[in-house]
Amino acid sequence: MKYDAIISGCGPVGATLAVLLGQNGLNVLVLERFQSVFDKPRAIVLDWEVMRILQFCGIADELSKTISPHPGTDFLGVDGEVIKQFDPLPPPYPLGWAATLMFVQPVLERLLRKKLASLPTVDMRLGSEFEQLEQSGSEVSVRFADIKTGEASEVVADFLIGCDGANSSVRQTLGIGFRDLGFDEWWLVIDAWQQRDTELPLKTTQYCRPSRPATFVVGPDNLRRWEIKLMPGETPEDFKDSAKLNDVWGGYVDTSAFKLWRSATYRFNARIGKKWREGRVFLAGDAMHQTPPFLGQGLCAGLRDASNLAWKLIRTKTHETSEPLLDSYEVERLPHVSFIIEAGKEFGLIIGELDEEKARVRDKTLRAQLLAGKMVTARQKFIPNLTTGIIKPGDPLAGTLMVQPRIMHDGTAKLLDDVVPMSFLYFATDEESQSWADENDNALARLGVQRITVGPSGFEEIDSFMLDWATENGVRAAFVRPDRYVYGGVSSMSDFAITYAALAQHLGA
Repeated sequence: MKYDAIISGCGPVGATLAVLLGQNGLNVLVLERFQSVFDKPRAIVLDWEVMRILQFCGIADELSKTISPHPGTDFLGVDGEVIKQFDPLPPPYPLGWAATLMFVQPVLERLLRKKLASLPTVDMRLGSEFEQLEQSGSEVSVRFADIKTGEASEVVADFLIGCDGANSSVRQTLGIGFRDLGFDEWWLVIDAWQQRDTELPLKTTQYCRPSRPATFVVGPDNLRRWEIKLMPGETPEDFKDSAKLNDVWGGYVDTSAFKLWRSATYRFNARIGKKWREGRVFLAGDAMHQTPPFLGQGLCAGLRDASNLAWKLIRTKTHETSEPLLDSYEVERLPHVSFIIEAGKEFGLIIGELDEEKARVRDKTLRAQLLAGKMVTARQKFIPNLTTGIIKPGDPLAGTLMVQPRIMHDGTAKLLDDVVPMSFLYFATDEESQSWADENDNALARLGVQRITVGPSGFEEIDSFMLDWATENGVRAAFVRPDRYVYGGVSSMSDFAITYAALAQHLGA
């Protein structure tokens, strides 16, 4: 059979993409060399946008039982005094979730695998490894092999997506290299379960001390993490020695209070692939970009890739959309990811400064900004909006994330995305703004736009996020993309016509 899409790699990014495609009826083949989920933690931070993506995957509620809100971050300077802060955003949460959340990656991956197993149009080949590809104008042929037997198979699909990590075989086969953004450091990562009370910071803490920079992370439940910079002359091999490991770890905590779960050395990089697409082949996640972890955005960036690409591939299959829509994947994701990587890199340079004199100058500058109230203390301020691509030009709301109110549905309070499909939406806030779409009802349906009213004449809103958002921004309606980025706001009937026409043009209709 010919597949709609082949996905190489079933980590969180590949699995999320496969779920989104499979739930929308696409025939998907997933290739993954490992038979089971890696049972140790890696990524530990999610955010509210990513939780909305996982809502569409149907696993957010189950995952929410195991996550916890991020407690905020203190940056401590040379003298141990606070020089910078990230404060957690307080409720209410306009996107439906706390802005930043702590999680355990194996839990997420098992939920995604379980969801994949329930989808009849998804074929999972565990223990299978991508080997080669060949493209024609309308399809891509993929050869893969069973790792145990060596038996090779060849399949054909409309598209191939490489979600196979930083050492991506798909990317290497295409000959796509990286742009190095100037960050390359080795860090020791320790995950441990707290067994008894001991003195610990209540917040995530960045130890910005030249003698040994480090990060302490408050994970969910009693999981705690330390990320400790390797000093000049040290190598990853040094930390295979348990005595060395405990000596360094013991510089931050009484290690006897913890049960070690995992220790590993990682090379933190800042890199972006030079090309996101080659013909009918796309790259996503770590296969395309690597992000220093200091903003907790590495996995988040990959899941945004999956969400962005998913709706465009779905639309290509369901509406025979033109190529520019697929080209917009790189157009949209490249500046977004670049901004996040640069921000993560800058925080890494702040934390990891080894020159004491420079560190003291840093401390003085940052502390003055903090005391003067001139410092950005909300982590989410470093996550940009979309600035280009499939958004209405010149609209101040275009590229922002749409709020997610709680609504009453069948007598139960639910988040809106649990009720409304992953499609283009026309959100109206009253009967008049809903009526602006009446004359174009059939055209909207052909375009794949679903009409929704939140307010007195539609879904009953519990917390008024939608109506407050509309009032604050001077609009009465909005066109919203499947990934819940606003395409454009609508304030009048004439504005509706202009925005609708722009959207139709963008979608090649």
